[in-house]
Amino acid sequence: MEDRFGLRHVTLGDLLCNELQSHSERGRHLQEVLERGEQLPKDTMLELLCDAVASSVQQQRPGKGLVISSFPRDLQQAEEYEAKMGEPSAVLLLSCSPDTMSSRLQCRGRSHTDRESATHRRRESFCNNSRELAAHYQHKRLLHTIDAEKLPDEVFTQICQALESSFNM
Repeated sequence: MEDRFGLRHVTLGDLLCNELQSHSERGRHLQEVLERGEQLPKDTMLELLCDAVASSVQQQRPGKGLVISSFPRDLQQAEEYEAKMGEPSAVLLLSCSPDTMSSRLQCRGRSHTDRESATHRRRESFCNNSRELAAHYQHKRLLHTIDAEKLPDEVFTQICQALESSFNM
């Protein structure tokens, strides 16, 4: 998507890793929180994301912006992001069966036991939150549902068509 649309891919995990490795004051604070085994402050990931979006805009990168994976996680996060940064140009929901989702999530797990419990929690969380998010973005006419049961090339074609229609609006 970067080659075709000039979109840079961003994940919240990458943003957090970059912040931790930056040795900034915020990065050192977050490292201390994680080393104590505590959860990060609720607004941390939103702040990191807003900073990345603002930085991308300030750099006036050629292209159309960022693709942010796995965000927002819930309606509150969506509303907070929109209040700070405005509405996204498009929202893509890659839709697949629970079995397909479990299979893909298990590939990311570490041990078999971790995989089963974490996969179940992640799938349940996604299913519970995605309905409300989908309705939110459908109402705003920003949602593009992608059939993620298809082969990767077909999924990519659907994503490209959705982005092209969003950029031509």
